[in-house]
Amino acid sequence: MLNPNDGPQMPLLDDDLYRRFCVLIHDETGLSFGPGSQFFLERRLESRMSALGGVSPRDYLNYIRYDPDRTQEWDHLVTVITTNETYFMREIKQLRCFQNDILPALWERSGRSRIRVWSAGCSSGEEPYSIAILAKETGRYPEGALEIYATDINSRVLAKAKAGLYTESSFRAVDEAFKARWFTEEEPGRFRVAPSIQKCVNFSRFNLFDPGRYGLLPAFDVIFCRNVIIYFDMEAKVKVMERFHEKLKAQGYLLLGHSESLISVTDTFKLIHLPGDLVYVKEGP
Repeated sequence: MLNPNDGPQMPLLDDDLYRRFCVLIHDETGLSFGPGSQFFLERRLESRMSALGGVSPRDYLNYIRYDPDRTQEWDHLVTVITTNETYFMREIKQLRCFQNDILPALWERSGRSRIRVWSAGCSSGEEPYSIAILAKETGRYPEGALEIYATDINSRVLAKAKAGLYTESSFRAVDEAFKARWFTEEEPGRFRVAPSIQKCVNFSRFNLFDPGRYGLLPAFDVIFCRNVIIYFDMEAKVKVMERFHEKLKAQGYLLLGHSESLISVTDTFKLIHLPGDLVYVKEGP
């Protein structure tokens, strides 16, 4: 390995090999890496090649492409190339719209029966737990009336989500009263989410770019997919939105991150202005 003082390091991958990695990762996950991401991706690939005993880039590419046991390595690779920045009540305006506008409408429309919400790209769990807390605060959804499916492609953050144990950084957007009501300090600086909230959420690993997995999901009243499709190129965005459209009930709601839009992606969802925020709706009877 070069000493930092020896001058600039040569790229780990030549242009052709970098392109092949990018195409394969895109085809498997939908994630898009351009020329400006080469250093980032090389460092992540290097960590995995080192973990496997220092294999060459070309051998590693063949391994994740062809080896019968490549599934576990894909899990490791996805863990190091995905971004998982989140916290409780992120993009609070949209969440309050969900609580104050969407949930009451669904409560009446469903005949006060069970509703299903999908947190797609849930990361370490702060989003689905925030959704469950907001629903509990309405007083409308008794135990069993709200099902939240929370999925992510990254097994490491899913393990944290299932554990339900968080440090102070996850509470940067909430006050102490929120934390005291819904969390218990299990050890100094580490807080566990209330069991009544954990019961509402079912976590599982899910690749949004794997069409075969969607048939395992039920139909949803609401899909949250926030700050996820910004990492997809147009082709991947179109495919994922087609599948979301299939899994969303008529008049169901799609909530994206505030920096995300479906302009030029699809016209199958209608953007509507609720009192609290702008959201997408699947039109239908």
